[in-house]
Amino acid sequence: MANTRELRRRIKSVKNTAQITKAMQMVAATKMRRAQTQALNGRPYSFNLASALERLLPLVNVESHPLLSGNDSKNQGVILLSTDKSLCGALNTNLFRLLGTSNMVGGTVFYTVGKKGRNFLARSGKNLQADFENLDVVTFRQAVQMAKLVTDSFKAGEVGEVYLFYPRFVSTLRQEPTKVKLLPIDLASVIPANAGIQLEKSGSEVDSRLRGNDRKESRSDRGNEFLFEPDPDKLLDYILVHHIQMKIYQSLLETKASEHSARMIAMQNATDNASDLVSDLNLTYNQTRQDAITKELLEITTAALAMT
Repeated sequence: MANTRELRRRIKSVKNTAQITKAMQMVAATKMRRAQTQALNGRPYSFNLASALERLLPLVNVESHPLLSGNDSKNQGVILLSTDKSLCGALNTNLFRLLGTSNMVGGTVFYTVGKKGRNFLARSGKNLQADFENLDVVTFRQAVQMAKLVTDSFKAGEVGEVYLFYPRFVSTLRQEPTKVKLLPIDLASVIPANAGIQLEKSGSEVDSRLRGNDRKESRSDRGNEFLFEPDPDKLLDYILVHHIQMKIYQSLLETKASEHSARMIAMQNATDNASDLVSDLNLTYNQTRQDAITKELLEITTAALAMT
């Protein structure tokens, strides 16, 4: 059993650790509230953007757009969003596990945000194409740069598909590792489930309504018409590119909210565990001290009896 001096040293050390984790918990909680607000406020805009795209599709030939039709390349591109620091529970581990079980092909190229993802790919010997700085404050400019990089590679035929891996924010206690297909754009995933036009696929063909063969019926179902400036084809190109930019931007916001939420919970658990450990050490210290006092009293009593 440890002596009282060692126990006092351990108790002091654990208390200092608890103070550090408590401070980190408070900092993470402050950042978490701001990040959660940004992530939740961005979702309605993405939904409205999808609704605008849904109204535009009957007026254009979607099969002619390069971001929708795809190419013949067998390579894949992956955008991996992770964190720079640890102490956020199993957030990164779960994300890397999802990536490992996704059966990416050998010609996959990676684009990363966050040191944890970059280091993971370096240890795994993956082809890292580009690494972006993980900013404390998420900016739309960074999403635009990433979107341009992957769309240019896709249009040039360097990659045939682009996927996005990130921790989706569900709640403070729950963050889900998520895989999203960015390119070619899947119309069924873009259009909201409760939108006026329902996407139906027959084999690899999109329903004729989305190709503009039944535009009059689509307009009559709406009960109103929209005038587009500039022409619908140019507008479609802009909206699709903006859709990819918003998808990446929203994922960056979700990643930041997930990181701070996971870190706040991890630090709270660490603080609680440290408090429990201090209680156990105090109990052990008192027992050890009581045993020492009892032993000294017994020795004094024994010595007194021996002298009589």
